[in-house]
Formats: sequence, structure tokens, C-alpha cells
Amino acid sequence: MAFSKTFSPYKIGSLEIKNRLIVPAMDSGVFDQKGFVIQPTLDYYGARAAGGFGLIIIEITAVEPTGVGMPCEPAGWTDDCIPGMTKLASVIHEKGAKTIVQLHHAGRETVSLMAGKVVAPSSVPCPTNRETPKEFTTQEVYDLIQHYVDAAVRMKKAGFDGVEIHASHGYMGGQFLSPRSNKRVDEFGGGLDGRAYFMKLIVEGIKAACGKDFVVTTRLSAFENRIGGLEMEETIVFASMLEEYGYDALHISAGTYETWETIVPPTAWQSGWNLGNSRRIKEAVNIPVFSVGLFHDPYTIETAIKRGDCDAVSLGRQSIADPDFPNKAVGGALDDIIPCIGCTQRCMEFNYPENLMPGDWGVGCMYNPQSSHRADRMLQLTDDPKKVVVVGAGPAGMTAAWMSAYRGHQVTLLEKEDKLAAGGQLRIGAFPPFKQPLTREIRYMLHQCEKNGVDLRWNTEATPERIAELKPDVLIMATGAKPIVPNIKGLQETGVVLANDVLLGNPVLKQSALIIGGGEVGAETAEYATDYCSKVVIVEMLPQIVPTLYLTVRNALLDRLKDEEVEIHTNTKVLEFIPGGVKAECDGEQIVLDGFDHVILALGSSPYLPFATEGLAPEVYTIGDAEAVKDAKWAIYKAYTVAKEI
Repeated sequence: MAFSKTFSPYKIGSLEIKNRLIVPAMDSGVFDQKGFVIQPTLDYYGARAAGGFGLIIIEITAVEPTGVGMPCEPAGWTDDCIPGMTKLASVIHEKGAKTIVQLHHAGRETVSLMAGKVVAPSSVPCPTNRETPKEFTTQEVYDLIQHYVDAAVRMKKAGFDGVEIHASHGYMGGQFLSPRSNKRVDEFGGGLDGRAYFMKLIVEGIKAACGKDFVVTTRLSAFENRIGGLEMEETIVFASMLEEYGYDALHISAGTYETWETIVPPTAWQSGWNLGNSRRIKEAVNIPVFSVGLFHDPYTIETAIKRGDCDAVSLGRQSIADPDFPNKAVGGALDDIIPCIGCTQRCMEFNYPENLMPGDWGVGCMYNPQSSHRADRMLQLTDDPKKVVVVGAGPAGMTAAWMSAYRGHQVTLLEKEDKLAAGGQLRIGAFPPFKQPLTREIRYMLHQCEKNGVDLRWNTEATPERIAELKPDVLIMATGAKPIVPNIKGLQETGVVLANDVLLGNPVLKQSALIIGGGEVGAETAEYATDYCSKVVIVEMLPQIVPTLYLTVRNALLDRLKDEEVEIHTNTKVLEFIPGGVKAECDGEQIVLDGFDHVILALGSSPYLPFATEGLAPEVYTIGDAEAVKDAKWAIYKAYTVAKEI
């Protein structure tokens, strides 16, 4: 497929865009604490412009201080932002993309600790932040509209091609449009025209101040998925009204803070899930319509545009994972695309330093530690090529191997299994329902190993003698982990099986299964088991299962387990294994869970190092689960840091 529709030009008003691929506005953490442009800002956005995206929308930019909703949010309310924003617009234009700025006011979706005070169209609190906002007076609404106009003027002075008014995700524009948050009875409330009047005056004011050729788009929620909130039929009407008011394009998203999964959908959601909504809106208007919705492969995008679902697509997290997505797609280098699978394990955690690795900050991708494109993050060719031996073809081992080879080292990777077992725990993790996208990451790592000349030796078990024969300068042990089998009475005698074996099809499950352990492996094994068993039960010592998963991924998994009627026992400690079950203690009481065809262990893993490594190479590193059992994000990052430094 040539992706001819994807890479055809189109116009937003009088502005011609070279292709249909958009970097949408996303909180990045690459501005400074005061909201001003710094070098990492230029690096991050410049990389995406150089990567071939046609349109880049700069992240939420507050039109006044009370509108701030995120740390490091760009300060669009002051002329002091203009010099830095001028540099940013210039970098993006120089690298071939058009760019607009998303103007934003958080309204009720912030906290006074961040914004100074919380203000909104009405005194309806945000169900997430739960702080009663101060209701605008009518004059204050007019003042706020002028703040939007003034911010747009600043962006035009800085050289941007236009602005996008954020009226989605429950932010200010959406708070006026939504019947759930707008209870006003002046000209900014009541019926549809009153609720849309705020948006009308903004576009009219910007066009009057900046000229008719200065692009003004808006981001809308097709629906809010919240009790009493905005629904699709009203959004279609609003779309037609906004076109008439003078908006040049509509950017269709969904959700509010309370329905975060529609803003940041997890892996289990279909790519392009929002296309039906954008198609209905496109049928009602004659201006370009952009769609958002977990886009991560060029085939889905080409089909959507060819079918007329939308005029362009926003690649969100995929543009974080791989800023070169457009260039790779148009050049036919599809195997080189770093796939986004919607895992959220790195891109959504950067505002929580406790979840990051040392020295890591700003938005990023777990599968691409270089995604920020800061100079200090990029792999450099080595001046001192070395012989490197990597043991183990899991995510840590393959990452260390291909990155080391990319830098110019001579790399040999030893793996005791065959090629179909590549990926280690990551491959096993692909077997539960909705986890197949992990195979795309493994294929990418394999391709990079092959492309960069790694000597891949399958069915070759590493031994001290074999490693000594290779005479490496650097030895990287990425031998993974082994499942934990606790010393509990009755375990060895009662036919307990390991979750990893079950996921690989041994044994084939019968009618019922009891899973011991409610971590990610246990919960996903339980979901896997529902395809075979009419009764599935999880036992977990902690107060909740899968506590470390990102909230949208965790909530989606819990909802599916509930739908499949999986029984969950938390605060429950196994005391003894018995045939077909266990004796356990729950909240101080003894219970028996028995009558199961299978009892499955999912109690985590412990590092596996099959032999001592002293003296096998001048430099020896242990990475991934072999060093400490954490997660793939940590394992890949550690592999990257080792490969970067050797």
C-alpha cells in the first residue's frame, strides 16, 4: 500500500498542509517551570517536524494564570512568552511542518494550589478534583474571551500559523458547551446557541484581531461519557454552528477527566475507535475534520482517510514513540516504525518522578528512551569499538544488543531458545487477551538487531566456556527471571502449575481455575482462563489486585474481569495447598477454596543468573530482570543506559 491518501496535501482555510498526519497537543513537560521555551522544547517539537508530520499542534497553552492545569504549561498570557515561542515556530517551519498553538483554560479541571483559584462557567465542581469553582460574572466571561484573543495575537506575532481552542476533555470551551457544567442563564447559557456563544465570540475576536487567514480550529469531545454530559447528537449540532461561526477545522476527541479512558484509551481499545464519531461530524460540515483514536499503524490511517471518515488523523502517543513515523511510512520502512501499543507505562507517568528512572524527565516512551530527542539522550557512534556479548533475547537483551551495534560495537547475542521464543517475559505477556500488540514490539527489536548487524545465535546456551571463547570486551547478562515457587505446605504434592506455562498452552485448561497471585501476570492469566473455564478465582494477599498498572489500563482490566464474573479474594493469604485448591486466611478467618481443575501460581519472579560472571570480560553488566525484577519500562531503560555508555 502506497498510503497515497495519507500523504496527499489538504487545506485548513488558506493554509496548505503537506500530509494528513498531525502531532496533537499533548502535555510534554519540556517547557520550563514558568512555562517558557527552553532547548528541550525545541528538540522535542523539532524532531517531530523533521520526522515528517504535516501539522504540529503545540500543547495546552494557558491564556491566563488561573487557566493552568498542568506543571510546566506554556504561559500564553504574557508577552514574555513571545521570544521563545518565536524560536519554536521557526524551528518547526524550518523543518517543513506547519504549526498552531492550542489555547487552553482548565476552568474547573484544575486545583487552586496550581492555578491560584478555580473558576468556571458555573459552580459545578469537577468530580475528579472536587473543588467548588467560582462562577464567572458575565463581564468576567467577556474578559476571558479577550484573554483568548490576546493570546492568539501573541502566537501570531511569534510566527505560528494559527491556534486551536481547546473545548474538549472537560476544559473551558467544553464546560460552556456541556449541559453538565453550564447552568448559566445569561447570554452564555440556556439553549444550544447560548452554550455555544462563548466559542462564537472567541473565533470572531481572533479573526478580527489576526486576520481571516490566521487559522482557528477547535478540539471537541464527540461525547463526554458522563452522566448528564455532552452527547453525540448535540456535538453534531455544535459542529455545524462552529463552522458557521468561522472555525477552520474540527478536531474530534472524547471524554473528560472523569472518563479518562476515552482521552487516553488503553491497549485493549481498537485502533481508530473514534472514527465513527468523526465520520458523523464530517457528514454535517464542509470544513476539515481531524480524528483522534489510538492511531498507530499506517494501514488504519490510510483506510480511514480513503473511506472519508476524516480528513486527517492525530497520532498522539504514536508521535511520542516515534517522531519519524511519517518519513518511515512514506519511505516504506514500516519495520523501522517504533510501535505505540497504548501501554501508557512511560508517556503518562512523567509528572510522577517516583515512577521514572534516574536522570529521566519529560514525556517519553518505554520502548524508545530517545523519544524526547534531547541531545543528552541520543545514542552516539563510538570512537572505541568493542566486542560485546549479550546473553538473553528478552526486551533488555535485544535492546542492549541492537543499540550497542548501532553505536558501532561488534555484538553477539546468545539465546538458548529458538527465534520464536524471542522476547522472554514480553512474549509470554502477549498471550492474554488484548496483549497481542506486544508482538509488534518484539518484532521491532528483532528487526533492529538484524538491521544493525547483531550476530544472533539461537538455540545456543551461554556457558562460561562459550563466552570465554568469544573473548568479549563487554559482557551483558540479560538472562531474565524465574517464577517464584514458595515453600508452602502441599504445593509440591498437589499438581500446582505455573502461570507462564498455562499462557504458553501447557496444560490446556479445563472447566475451572484458581489463580494464586493478583499481580499483572495473575490477573491477565485469569482473563486468559475465562476463554476456557466457566469458573475463575483469584487469590491475592494485598488489599487490591494489579495496583501498579496505569489507571486506564487497570480499570479496563478490572471491568473485563467483572464482566467475565471472575471471583477475586483480596487480603487473603494461602496457608496450605490441597488437591484442587487451597486453605487460606482472609481477614483473620480460615477459608477453603477447592474443587478446581487447576491451581495456578502467579506469585512473581526472582532474578536468574545461571553462572558467575567474574573474569569473563573486562566489563560486565547485569540488566533487566536478571538484575532486579521490575517491569519492561525499567529493563529497556537500563539496557539503553548500558548501551549508551559502553
